[in-house]
Amino acid sequence: MSLAEQQRWWIEDHSPIARQVPGLIGYVINLAEADEETGDAQICGTDDMVFANWEDAKRAFASPEWDAARAHTAESGASAMRAWIRETIHIIE
Repeated sequence: MSLAEQQRWWIEDHSPIARQVPGLIGYVINLAEADEETGDAQICGTDDMVFANWEDAKRAFASPEWDAARAHTAESGASAMRAWIRETIHIIE
């Protein structure tokens, strides 16, 4: 898929599934742009899934809704990397 097609899939097809994850209080998709030198995009974008606390996040990650979202990503052929964010430091508010 082209970058535009991947991003359309993410917003239109995948986000309605992801937003069903229990305990999710925020979901932000950051769309990438192609590199100015090569014209290629290294990634499609990033997303942030926000939970009120770590316990809610752990429950969400053990849910059937989480499994459905991960399966939907795998079925698309997209690869996904995950990082557990311990703390966010705001340098500029």
